[in-house]
Amino acid sequence: MSDFNFSLLCGETGPLTTASRPDRLRLSLEGVTPVLAVGDQVLGGTKVAVGNGPDKGDLHAPLAGTIVEMDFYSMLIEVDNGGKADPHSPCAEGGEPLRLWLKSMGVDVGALYKAATLILNGVPPEPGISVFDPLLRDYRKTLEMGLEAVQKVVEPAKIFLVGAKGNRANAFANCTVVHVNPVYPSGLDPLVYKTVLRQEVLPGSRPDDATLLSVKDLYAIGRVMETGRPLTETVMTIGGQNQLVRVGTPVGFLAAEAGAQVQPGDRAVLGGPLRGLAAVNLEQGVDKDTYGLTLMRRETSLETTDNFCLGCGSCERHCPARIMPGMISRCAEFKQFTRAEAYHIHSCMECGLCGYWCTARRPLLQYIRLAKYELALLAGAHAPSAPSEDQIKEQTGDTPC
Repeated sequence: MSDFNFSLLCGETGPLTTASRPDRLRLSLEGVTPVLAVGDQVLGGTKVAVGNGPDKGDLHAPLAGTIVEMDFYSMLIEVDNGGKADPHSPCAEGGEPLRLWLKSMGVDVGALYKAATLILNGVPPEPGISVFDPLLRDYRKTLEMGLEAVQKVVEPAKIFLVGAKGNRANAFANCTVVHVNPVYPSGLDPLVYKTVLRQEVLPGSRPDDATLLSVKDLYAIGRVMETGRPLTETVMTIGGQNQLVRVGTPVGFLAAEAGAQVQPGDRAVLGGPLRGLAAVNLEQGVDKDTYGLTLMRRETSLETTDNFCLGCGSCERHCPARIMPGMISRCAEFKQFTRAEAYHIHSCMECGLCGYWCTARRPLLQYIRLAKYELALLAGAHAPSAPSEDQIKEQTGDTPC
């Protein structure tokens, strides 16, 4: 179990390339409310859904086509050779008007609030993911435009760029560079906060006077400001190569483009090998937050199963949050979800190390995520309320600024 490479060093990467154009796009409707219906035609950049809540960005069609299918979970667009919607004029204001404009352009704006300290996370999120390297090397102008926009909203007094020792993390604008040990999970947000602020921050919560964006987030904001077009792409590591991928591109299409054939029993994972989520099927599309596609072969992956916990303590010894994943998994297994809170489940940063080191091969991370989901349901906080019809009409009209 000790032969896995937890290094976050990415070496020298090639240029960022653009993935091929798919014939179909499947857009996830999680956290958004559709404003169009089956049969409607769209141009590239047409708004197809509005974000639920104050932080979730709206959803736009990456390519022109016709909506041919829609259910509670996703929208399917049959792509054609139509054109793009006209670009928007970038918002010239700052503060809340700029924040609302970015939201209307597809950017999730939960991290855009006034704070004295702005942290830019340039540490790879998982082993094998190298999306930050070509952005820091080849797209510094775009990053600077993104930073300029972020500064207008956050108004920070100090800006830090955090990178892994040995990886590219050259300062730009007025950033102060901070290096961390290039070993997973050093790049996870709670540990980056601890490195810079010298204080522990509960995963998913906000520190008193600081906020954090990844270099990928900064690039997305800069690209929106630079082009005047909504966010319809994500940057992903696929087969060791970094690509600009249209949101909604099916997993199977990307695997085939990379020359990989997915066999029965293999898992196509959206993300990396430790924190990623297995795709439901090969038709599932990537979303704006997807940073990698990892193919886990059946013959080289150890299967997890609901074995009894051996009580060996291996998961606890390797847990960076210093909690008891084994006990939390038992609570989830027997539906004692509220009891899991006594074992500090909300301190879990979902790094996946517990599941890797588990001697019994129990699905510890999956149990923890299940318990968090059920606790959110019990608290009535699983999802923000959907916008009203009046709000939808307002948001699909003229954008702020």
